[in-house]
Amino acid sequence: MQKFIYSIILFINSIFVINAQHNTDAERIIKNLTESFRAQAVRSEFILKISEKNGVNSQQISGTIVLNANRFFLKTDELTVWFDGKTQWAYLENSDEVNITEPTAEELAAINPVTIISAFKSVSRIQFSKLKSQTNHIIELIPTNKKADFSKVEIQLNKTSGNLHAIKIEYKNGLKNDLTFRNYQKNVAVNPRMFIFDNAKYKGAVMNDLR
Repeated sequence: MQKFIYSIILFINSIFVINAQHNTDAERIIKNLTESFRAQAVRSEFILKISEKNGVNSQQISGTIVLNANRFFLKTDELTVWFDGKTQWAYLENSDEVNITEPTAEELAAINPVTIISAFKSVSRIQFSKLKSQTNHIIELIPTNKKADFSKVEIQLNKTSGNLHAIKIEYKNGLKNDLTFRNYQKNVAVNPRMFIFDNAKYKGAVMNDLR
């Protein structure tokens, strides 16, 4: 009987060890991803789908983004954004005006993958999803604080290349952000000036300093 009980205890302990190792692997993958953004520039096309509760008032934005550490350059048909790590310039094509701001981490997390992952991973439990994929790692960030405004962040990375495939954020108010990447390129050569607005190229634009 004692031997039987001991076997059960060993089995239960082994489950906890496996789960701990499983989560450690997920944490390592996320850590490697964030470090890769700091070490190299990345260029990718993206599609951002934003939907409110029950799919009401959904919208879709597509474009191109270049990332390097905490800086980025983003371009869509209607909007061009430069961010140098502190200041953000957003050029609106239709109105020919530039809004200058110093965005918060929450505001940046709407589109910048580096900020999204950094902001959420520090307040989350990182684990592999129960969903399985032959091509992608599917990793979940679950808030450790029950009062957090989000319920889950799902990050998908290609198992072979490590390329970021998608980030999905589910908020408790029903809002969902679904950011998908394609034509993902690593080690892109970029000029640091790429992340700074060039006044000379937009001489007629109205400048709105909202800092």
